[in-house]
Amino acid sequence: MPAPRPTRSLPRLTVRGWGFVAAGVVVLVLTQLFRRQELAYLACFLLAVPLLSLAWVALRRIAITVRRRFSPESGTVGQAVTVSMFLQNWGSLRTPAAAWRERTAPPLEAAPPALFPPLERYSSSTLDEPPVQRLDYPLDTGRRGEHPIGPLELTLTDPFGCATRRLGFGGTDTVLITPTVYELARVDLRLSTGDGAEQVSRRLVGAGEQDVIARKYLPGDSMRRVHWPATAKHGELMVRQDDQRNDQDAVILLDAHSFLPGDGFEWAVSTMGSIAVHLMNEGFGVRLVGHGTGDGAEVLVAPFGAARAMRELARTGPDAVHDPSDFRAAVDEAALTSPDAPPVFAVVSNAPGAADRIRGLAAMSSHAVVFVVGETDALASAAPGAAPGSAPVSAELRSSGWTVVDCSPDESLPALWRSLGEARGLA
Repeated sequence: MPAPRPTRSLPRLTVRGWGFVAAGVVVLVLTQLFRRQELAYLACFLLAVPLLSLAWVALRRIAITVRRRFSPESGTVGQAVTVSMFLQNWGSLRTPAAAWRERTAPPLEAAPPALFPPLERYSSSTLDEPPVQRLDYPLDTGRRGEHPIGPLELTLTDPFGCATRRLGFGGTDTVLITPTVYELARVDLRLSTGDGAEQVSRRLVGAGEQDVIARKYLPGDSMRRVHWPATAKHGELMVRQDDQRNDQDAVILLDAHSFLPGDGFEWAVSTMGSIAVHLMNEGFGVRLVGHGTGDGAEVLVAPFGAARAMRELARTGPDAVHDPSDFRAAVDEAALTSPDAPPVFAVVSNAPGAADRIRGLAAMSSHAVVFVVGETDALASAAPGAAPGSAPVSAELRSSGWTVVDCSPDESLPALWRSLGEARGLA
Protein backbone atom coordinates (compact mmCIF):
# COMPACT_ATOMS: atom_id res chain seq x y z
CA MET A 1 0.00 0.00 0.00
CA PRO A 2 1.30 3.51 -0.67
CA ALA A 3 2.44 5.52 2.30
CA PRO A 4 0.27 8.51 3.24
CA ARG A 5 1.77 11.91 2.63
CA PRO A 6 3.61 13.23 5.69
CA THR A 7 2.89 16.55 7.34
CA ARG A 8 5.70 18.98 6.62
CA SER A 9 7.13 22.15 8.09
CA LEU A 10 9.06 24.75 6.14
CA PRO A 11 12.84 24.23 5.88
CA ARG A 12 14.90 26.47 8.11
CA LEU A 13 18.57 27.18 8.64
CA THR A 14 20.42 25.86 11.65
CA VAL A 15 22.92 27.90 13.66
CA ARG A 16 25.65 26.53 11.40
CA GLY A 17 23.68 27.56 8.32
CA TRP A 18 23.25 31.11 9.59
CA GLY A 19 26.97 31.10 10.37
CA PHE A 20 27.70 30.32 6.73
CA VAL A 21 25.40 33.16 5.64
CA ALA A 22 27.04 35.62 8.03
CA ALA A 23 30.51 34.54 6.94
CA GLY A 24 29.52 34.86 3.28
CA VAL A 25 28.23 38.39 3.80
CA VAL A 26 31.41 39.40 5.66
CA VAL A 27 33.64 37.97 2.92
CA LEU A 28 31.51 39.69 0.30
CA VAL A 29 32.08 43.02 2.04
CA LEU A 30 35.81 42.29 2.24
CA THR A 31 35.79 41.56 -1.49
CA GLN A 32 34.53 45.08 -2.17
CA LEU A 33 37.06 46.60 0.22
CA PHE A 34 40.16 44.76 -0.98
CA ARG A 35 39.15 44.15 -4.60
CA ARG A 36 40.29 40.51 -4.37
CA GLN A 37 38.60 38.17 -6.84
CA GLU A 38 39.39 35.04 -4.84
CA LEU A 39 37.41 36.43 -1.92
CA ALA A 40 34.39 36.68 -4.21
CA TYR A 41 34.67 32.96 -4.98
CA LEU A 42 34.84 32.20 -1.27
CA ALA A 43 31.79 34.39 -0.57
CA CYS A 44 29.80 32.60 -3.28
CA PHE A 45 30.75 29.25 -1.80
CA LEU A 46 29.79 30.28 1.73
CA LEU A 47 26.40 31.56 0.55
CA ALA A 48 25.76 28.61 -1.76
CA VAL A 49 26.18 25.95 0.94
CA PRO A 50 23.13 26.97 3.04
CA LEU A 51 21.05 27.48 -0.11
CA LEU A 52 21.89 23.98 -1.35
CA SER A 53 21.17 22.62 2.13
CA LEU A 54 17.72 24.22 2.13
CA ALA A 55 17.04 22.75 -1.30
CA TRP A 56 18.18 19.29 -0.14
CA VAL A 57 15.86 19.11 2.88
CA ALA A 58 12.99 20.64 0.87
CA LEU A 59 13.22 18.17 -2.00
CA ARG A 60 14.15 15.02 -0.07
CA ARG A 61 11.19 12.65 -0.08
CA ILE A 62 10.53 10.13 2.70
CA ALA A 63 7.61 7.71 2.54
CA ILE A 64 7.19 5.59 5.66
CA THR A 65 4.19 4.10 7.46
CA VAL A 66 3.87 3.76 11.22
CA ARG A 67 1.80 1.36 13.32
CA ARG A 68 1.87 1.37 17.13
CA ARG A 69 1.25 -1.17 19.84
CA PHE A 70 1.18 -0.50 23.59
CA SER A 71 2.39 -3.13 26.04
CA PRO A 72 0.29 -3.39 28.12
CA GLU A 73 -2.61 -1.86 26.19
CA SER A 74 -3.38 0.39 29.16
CA GLY A 75 -1.42 1.11 32.31
CA THR A 76 -1.69 2.70 35.71
CA VAL A 77 0.11 5.83 36.85
CA GLY A 78 3.81 5.06 37.21
CA GLN A 79 3.57 1.65 35.53
CA ALA A 80 6.04 0.83 32.77
CA VAL A 81 4.33 0.98 29.36
CA THR A 82 6.29 0.25 26.20
CA VAL A 83 5.34 1.71 22.84
CA SER A 84 6.31 -0.46 19.87
CA MET A 85 6.40 1.25 16.48
CA PHE A 86 6.37 -0.89 13.35
CA LEU A 87 7.98 1.05 10.51
CA GLN A 88 7.99 0.45 6.75
CA ASN A 89 9.87 2.48 4.14
CA TRP A 90 7.93 2.67 0.87
CA GLY A 91 10.45 4.97 -0.79
CA SER A 92 12.94 4.03 -3.46
CA LEU A 93 15.80 5.43 -1.36
CA ARG A 94 17.14 4.46 2.03
CA THR A 95 15.97 6.81 4.77
CA PRO A 96 18.56 9.46 5.60
CA ALA A 97 19.99 10.16 9.03
CA ALA A 98 17.41 11.96 11.15
CA ALA A 99 16.37 12.53 14.74
CA TRP A 100 12.96 11.24 15.83
CA ARG A 101 10.48 11.76 18.63
CA GLU A 102 6.81 11.06 19.22
CA ARG A 103 4.52 14.01 19.72
CA THR A 104 2.59 13.91 22.98
CA ALA A 105 0.13 16.32 24.50
CA PRO A 106 0.60 17.77 27.99
CA PRO A 107 0.72 16.66 30.73
CA LEU A 108 2.76 13.78 29.28
CA GLU A 109 6.40 14.57 28.64
CA ALA A 110 7.77 13.64 25.24
CA ALA A 111 10.80 11.39 25.05
CA PRO A 112 14.01 13.24 24.11
CA PRO A 113 14.95 13.09 20.42
CA ALA A 114 16.97 10.05 19.37
CA LEU A 115 18.68 8.86 16.19
CA PHE A 116 16.22 7.30 13.75
CA PRO A 117 17.33 3.86 12.51
CA PRO A 118 17.94 3.71 8.74
CA LEU A 119 15.25 1.85 6.79
CA GLU A 120 16.26 0.05 3.61
CA ARG A 121 14.73 1.12 0.32
CA TYR A 122 11.71 -0.66 -1.12
CA SER A 123 11.89 -2.43 -4.45
CA SER A 124 8.47 -3.45 -5.77
CA SER A 125 10.05 -5.88 -8.21
CA THR A 126 11.44 -8.09 -5.45
CA LEU A 127 9.11 -7.50 -2.47
CA ASP A 128 5.32 -7.32 -2.14
CA GLU A 129 5.79 -4.83 0.69
CA PRO A 130 8.75 -3.34 2.55
CA PRO A 131 10.27 -5.19 5.50
CA VAL A 132 9.00 -4.14 8.91
CA GLN A 133 11.40 -2.68 11.44
CA ARG A 134 10.38 -2.44 15.08
CA LEU A 135 11.33 0.46 17.33
CA ASP A 136 10.49 0.39 21.07
CA TYR A 137 10.57 3.19 23.62
CA PRO A 138 9.23 3.69 27.17
CA LEU A 139 6.20 5.91 27.62
CA ASP A 140 5.84 8.54 30.32
CA THR A 141 2.94 7.39 32.54
CA GLY A 142 3.21 10.01 35.24
CA ARG A 143 -0.29 11.37 34.66
CA ARG A 144 -3.68 9.71 34.58
CA GLY A 145 -5.84 10.23 31.52
CA GLU A 146 -6.55 9.32 27.91
CA HIS A 147 -3.48 10.54 26.08
CA PRO A 148 -2.92 10.91 22.32
CA ILE A 149 0.41 9.55 21.09
CA GLY A 150 1.78 10.57 17.72
CA PRO A 151 2.40 11.35 15.00
CA LEU A 152 6.03 10.29 14.63
CA GLU A 153 8.16 13.37 14.01
CA LEU A 154 11.43 13.18 12.07
CA THR A 155 13.86 16.09 12.09
CA LEU A 156 15.72 15.88 8.79
CA THR A 157 19.11 17.59 8.51
CA ASP A 158 21.25 17.94 5.39
CA PRO A 159 24.74 16.36 5.26
CA PHE A 160 26.38 19.73 6.01
CA GLY A 161 24.17 20.36 9.04
CA CYS A 162 23.11 23.75 7.70
CA ALA A 163 19.35 23.24 7.22
CA THR A 164 16.64 21.25 8.92
CA ARG A 165 13.00 20.32 8.42
CA ARG A 166 10.39 18.50 10.49
CA LEU A 167 8.23 15.78 8.95
CA GLY A 168 5.30 14.03 10.62
CA PHE A 169 4.36 10.43 9.83
CA GLY A 170 1.48 8.22 10.89
CA GLY A 171 -1.66 9.08 12.75
CA THR A 172 -2.45 9.40 16.43
CA ASP A 173 -3.13 6.51 18.78
CA THR A 174 -4.59 6.78 22.26
CA VAL A 175 -3.29 5.15 25.43
CA LEU A 176 -5.30 4.99 28.64
CA ILE A 177 -3.47 5.61 31.93
CA THR A 178 -5.68 4.65 34.87
CA PRO A 179 -5.38 5.99 38.43
CA THR A 180 -3.26 4.26 41.04
CA VAL A 181 -5.16 1.58 42.94
CA TYR A 182 -4.07 0.84 46.50
CA GLU A 183 -4.64 -2.43 48.31
CA LEU A 184 -6.95 -1.82 51.25
CA ALA A 185 -7.25 -3.90 54.40
CA ARG A 186 -10.42 -5.82 55.16
CA VAL A 187 -12.62 -4.23 57.79
CA ASP A 188 -16.18 -4.78 59.01
CA LEU A 189 -19.12 -2.78 57.76
CA ARG A 190 -22.08 -2.19 60.04
CA LEU A 191 -25.06 -2.70 57.78
CA SER A 192 -28.63 -2.25 58.90
CA THR A 193 -31.23 -4.88 58.08
CA GLY A 194 -34.14 -4.10 55.81
CA ASP A 195 -36.25 -2.43 58.49
CA GLY A 196 -33.32 -0.53 59.98
CA ALA A 197 -34.13 -1.76 63.49
CA GLU A 198 -31.18 -4.05 64.00
CA GLN A 199 -27.47 -3.60 63.26
CA VAL A 200 -25.55 -6.58 61.93
CA SER A 201 -21.86 -6.88 61.13
CA ARG A 202 -20.83 -8.04 57.71
CA ARG A 203 -17.12 -8.71 57.45
CA LEU A 204 -15.39 -8.12 54.17
CA VAL A 205 -13.59 -11.42 53.90
CA GLY A 206 -13.23 -14.02 51.22
CA ALA A 207 -14.93 -17.36 51.06
CA GLY A 208 -13.29 -20.66 51.80
CA GLU A 209 -10.92 -22.48 49.49
CA GLN A 210 -13.75 -24.75 48.38
CA ASP A 211 -15.43 -21.72 46.75
CA VAL A 212 -12.34 -20.52 44.88
CA ILE A 213 -12.54 -20.19 41.10
CA ALA A 214 -9.48 -19.10 39.13
CA ARG A 215 -9.81 -16.52 36.37
CA LYS A 216 -7.48 -14.39 34.28
CA TYR A 217 -5.85 -11.36 35.87
CA LEU A 218 -7.56 -8.06 35.05
CA PRO A 219 -6.32 -4.49 35.66
CA GLY A 220 -7.19 -3.47 39.19
CA ASP A 221 -6.93 -6.97 40.71
CA SER A 222 -4.94 -7.21 43.91
CA MET A 223 -1.71 -9.19 43.65
CA ARG A 224 -2.66 -10.81 46.95
CA ARG A 225 -5.38 -12.68 45.06
CA VAL A 226 -2.99 -14.41 42.63
CA HIS A 227 -3.73 -18.14 42.49
CA TRP A 228 -0.28 -19.63 41.94
CA PRO A 229 -1.30 -23.26 41.20
CA ALA A 230 -3.67 -22.06 38.47
CA THR A 231 -1.02 -19.65 37.18
CA ALA A 232 1.47 -22.51 36.82
CA LYS A 233 -1.13 -24.68 35.11
CA HIS A 234 -2.33 -22.13 32.55
CA GLY A 235 0.96 -20.33 31.95
CA GLU A 236 -0.56 -16.90 32.59
CA LEU A 237 -1.40 -14.87 35.65
CA MET A 238 -4.58 -16.15 37.33
CA VAL A 239 -6.38 -14.76 40.38
CA ARG A 240 -8.89 -16.15 42.86
CA GLN A 241 -12.50 -15.33 42.12
CA ASP A 242 -14.31 -16.08 45.34
CA ASP A 243 -17.97 -16.96 44.97
CA GLN A 244 -19.20 -14.33 47.38
CA ARG A 245 -21.60 -11.94 45.64
CA ASN A 246 -23.81 -10.81 48.50
CA ASP A 247 -26.57 -8.84 46.69
CA GLN A 248 -25.50 -5.73 48.58
CA ASP A 249 -24.72 -2.57 46.63
CA ALA A 250 -22.41 0.20 47.78
CA VAL A 251 -22.40 3.78 46.52
CA ILE A 252 -19.18 5.76 46.00
CA LEU A 253 -19.49 9.48 45.37
CA LEU A 254 -16.88 11.86 43.98
CA ASP A 255 -17.73 15.53 44.16
CA ALA A 256 -15.43 16.40 41.26
CA HIS A 257 -16.89 19.88 40.96
CA SER A 258 -15.51 20.85 44.38
CA PHE A 259 -11.90 20.23 43.31
CA LEU A 260 -9.37 22.25 41.39
CA PRO A 261 -6.91 20.49 39.05
CA GLY A 262 -3.88 19.23 40.92
CA ASP A 263 -2.60 16.63 43.34
CA GLY A 264 -5.68 16.84 45.55
CA PHE A 265 -8.00 15.84 42.73
CA GLU A 266 -5.69 13.05 41.55
CA TRP A 267 -5.59 11.69 45.11
CA ALA A 268 -9.40 11.84 45.25
CA VAL A 269 -9.78 9.90 41.99
CA SER A 270 -7.31 7.28 43.22
CA THR A 271 -9.25 6.99 46.48
CA MET A 272 -12.53 6.47 44.65
CA GLY A 273 -11.00 3.81 42.42
CA SER A 274 -9.26 2.00 45.28
CA ILE A 275 -12.43 1.76 47.36
CA ALA A 276 -14.45 0.65 44.33
CA VAL A 277 -12.03 -2.14 43.40
CA HIS A 278 -11.75 -3.24 47.03
CA LEU A 279 -15.52 -3.52 47.48
CA MET A 280 -16.00 -5.31 44.17
CA ASN A 281 -13.29 -7.83 45.04
CA GLU A 282 -15.13 -8.49 48.30
CA GLY A 283 -18.47 -9.20 46.66
CA PHE A 284 -20.26 -5.85 46.61
CA GLY A 285 -21.95 -4.31 43.62
CA VAL A 286 -20.67 -0.75 43.25
CA ARG A 287 -22.39 2.35 41.93
CA LEU A 288 -20.06 5.21 40.96
CA VAL A 289 -21.48 8.71 40.69
CA GLY A 290 -20.09 12.21 40.33
CA HIS A 291 -17.06 11.39 38.18
CA GLY A 292 -18.70 12.67 35.02
CA THR A 293 -19.04 9.46 32.96
CA GLY A 294 -22.05 7.88 34.67
CA ASP A 295 -24.98 8.69 36.91
CA GLY A 296 -24.70 5.73 39.29
CA ALA A 297 -27.47 3.73 37.61
CA GLU A 298 -25.10 0.95 36.52
CA VAL A 299 -23.95 -1.58 39.10
CA LEU A 300 -20.34 -2.69 38.63
CA VAL A 301 -19.35 -6.11 39.90
CA ALA A 302 -16.21 -8.25 39.79
CA PRO A 303 -14.39 -9.41 37.77
CA PHE A 304 -15.02 -7.02 34.86
CA GLY A 305 -16.41 -4.11 36.84
CA ALA A 306 -13.00 -3.11 38.17
CA ALA A 307 -11.56 -2.63 34.69
CA ARG A 308 -14.68 -0.69 33.65
CA ALA A 309 -14.39 1.59 36.69
CA MET A 310 -10.72 2.26 35.98
CA ARG A 311 -11.47 3.22 32.37
CA GLU A 312 -14.15 5.65 33.51
CA LEU A 313 -11.97 7.20 36.22
CA ALA A 314 -9.06 7.60 33.80
CA ARG A 315 -11.19 10.05 31.79
CA THR A 316 -12.69 12.09 34.61
CA GLY A 317 -11.63 15.63 35.43
CA PRO A 318 -12.49 18.36 37.93
CA ASP A 319 -14.69 19.92 35.26
CA ALA A 320 -16.93 16.84 35.22
CA VAL A 321 -20.55 17.96 35.03
CA HIS A 322 -23.03 16.36 37.40
CA ASP A 323 -26.23 17.23 39.20
CA PRO A 324 -26.10 16.89 43.01
CA SER A 325 -29.49 15.18 42.77
CA ASP A 326 -27.65 12.26 41.12
CA PHE A 327 -26.07 11.54 44.51
CA ARG A 328 -29.43 11.01 46.20
CA ALA A 329 -30.81 9.09 43.22
CA ALA A 330 -27.89 6.64 43.31
CA VAL A 331 -28.38 5.97 47.03
CA ASP A 332 -32.14 5.55 46.52
CA GLU A 333 -31.61 3.02 43.72
CA ALA A 334 -29.04 1.10 45.76
CA ALA A 335 -31.51 0.89 48.65
CA LEU A 336 -34.22 -0.48 46.35
CA THR A 337 -32.01 -3.22 44.88
CA SER A 338 -30.28 -4.28 48.13
CA PRO A 339 -31.58 -6.10 51.20
CA ASP A 340 -29.98 -3.50 53.48
CA ALA A 341 -29.45 0.23 53.47
CA PRO A 342 -26.36 0.76 51.30
CA PRO A 343 -22.96 1.81 52.60
CA VAL A 344 -21.98 5.16 51.10
CA PHE A 345 -18.43 6.42 50.62
CA ALA A 346 -17.82 9.97 49.46
CA VAL A 347 -14.73 11.94 48.44
CA VAL A 348 -15.03 15.73 48.56
CA SER A 349 -12.71 18.70 48.91
CA ASN A 350 -12.74 21.09 51.83
CA ALA A 351 -13.99 23.89 49.58
CA PRO A 352 -16.88 25.98 50.94
CA GLY A 353 -20.24 24.49 50.03
CA ALA A 354 -18.96 20.96 49.49
CA ALA A 355 -20.92 19.69 52.50
CA ASP A 356 -24.23 20.99 51.14
CA ARG A 357 -24.30 18.52 48.25
CA ILE A 358 -24.06 15.37 50.38
CA ARG A 359 -25.21 16.39 53.86
CA GLY A 360 -28.54 14.53 53.81
CA LEU A 361 -27.19 11.24 52.46
CA ALA A 362 -25.84 9.94 55.77
CA ALA A 363 -29.37 9.29 57.05
CA MET A 364 -30.04 7.08 54.02
CA SER A 365 -26.95 4.93 54.56
CA SER A 366 -25.97 2.16 56.92
CA HIS A 367 -22.34 3.20 56.81
CA ALA A 368 -21.55 6.77 55.67
CA VAL A 369 -17.87 7.62 55.33
CA VAL A 370 -16.54 10.77 53.69
CA PHE A 371 -12.93 11.60 52.84
CA VAL A 372 -12.45 15.37 53.01
CA VAL A 373 -9.40 16.21 50.92
CA GLY A 374 -7.54 19.45 51.47
CA GLU A 375 -4.06 20.87 51.35
CA THR A 376 -1.98 20.43 54.49
CA ASP A 377 -2.01 24.16 55.24
CA ALA A 378 -5.78 24.31 54.95
CA LEU A 379 -6.26 21.41 57.32
CA ALA A 380 -3.87 22.88 59.83
CA SER A 381 -5.86 26.11 59.92
CA ALA A 382 -9.06 24.46 61.13
CA ALA A 383 -11.18 26.20 63.71
CA PRO A 384 -9.95 26.04 67.33
CA GLY A 385 -11.46 23.20 69.30
CA ALA A 386 -12.13 21.06 66.23
CA ALA A 387 -10.65 17.63 65.81
CA PRO A 388 -7.01 17.63 64.67
CA GLY A 389 -6.81 18.27 60.95
CA SER A 390 -10.51 19.08 60.64
CA ALA A 391 -12.03 21.86 58.55
CA PRO A 392 -15.42 23.63 58.48
CA VAL A 393 -16.68 21.18 55.84
CA SER A 394 -15.70 18.30 58.11
CA ALA A 395 -17.56 19.78 61.08
CA GLU A 396 -20.74 20.21 59.02
CA LEU A 397 -20.61 16.63 57.79
CA ARG A 398 -19.91 15.20 61.25
CA SER A 399 -22.97 16.95 62.60
CA SER A 400 -24.98 15.35 59.79
CA GLY A 401 -23.98 11.81 60.75
CA TRP A 402 -21.02 11.20 58.47
CA THR A 403 -17.85 9.47 59.61
CA VAL A 404 -15.28 12.02 58.44
CA VAL A 405 -11.70 11.24 57.44
CA ASP A 406 -9.66 14.43 57.05
CA CYS A 407 -6.79 13.87 54.66
CA SER A 408 -4.32 15.53 52.34
CA PRO A 409 -2.71 14.35 49.08
CA ASP A 410 0.54 13.41 50.83
CA GLU A 411 -1.14 10.90 53.17
CA SER A 412 -1.33 7.13 52.66
CA LEU A 413 -4.79 5.86 51.75
CA PRO A 414 -4.16 2.31 53.08
CA ALA A 415 -3.10 3.78 56.43
CA LEU A 416 -6.19 6.00 56.56
CA TRP A 417 -8.39 3.02 55.71
CA ARG A 418 -6.88 0.94 58.51
CA SER A 419 -7.26 3.78 60.99
CA LEU A 420 -10.89 4.11 59.92
CA GLY A 421 -11.57 0.51 60.90
CA GLU A 422 -9.69 0.89 64.18
CA ALA A 423 -11.54 4.09 65.09
CA ARG A 424 -14.88 2.35 64.61
CA GLY A 425 -13.68 -0.68 66.51
CA LEU A 426 -14.21 -2.87 63.49
CA ALA A 427 -10.71 -3.86 62.37
